[in-house]
Amino acid sequence: MIVRPNKIALIKKNFIEFSFNGDEDDDVEIIPDFEKFKTLNSAEQYFLADKYNWDDGTIVLDWIIESHKCDKGTASLIFWHAEPDFYFDYTAETIDDFEKPVWNLLQKIVRKFRENGFKNSKLKFDPIKEGYKTDWKTELDIWEIPAELKTATKGKKPFRFGL
Repeated sequence: MIVRPNKIALIKKNFIEFSFNGDEDDDVEIIPDFEKFKTLNSAEQYFLADKYNWDDGTIVLDWIIESHKCDKGTASLIFWHAEPDFYFDYTAETIDDFEKPVWNLLQKIVRKFRENGFKNSKLKFDPIKEGYKTDWKTELDIWEIPAELKTATKGKKPFRFGL
């Protein structure tokens, strides 16, 4: 799967550090263009998730996870990039409000893996090769990570041209 230069440029312009484009004195929340997001295919979503700046919040990552184009490899990449072990001691009632968006995103990914909600597995992500510890002990049932999320997904990493 190929990510072409025009899509890389679109992703960088609209979805990478998009919240840094506003006036820092404004309290107006910047929301990227969902219509432009819908033009991205699964390989482009993977590229976006891999390059995403988490300081922008989780809105775009939520769009990816909720998209019917979202590949298991992309969902796994997002899950492990979030450093989920930080959240393993928390429930919806005990997590701080400012941490809830990431907590909710992680729970959504776990739930979709359990329910086989990601239909495609063409993009590779291997949490172990990427340096993530996958055998964390968790006390809470909500953090019982499906085995499929702990292992490499099938497929290949997207190839990109230029930029």
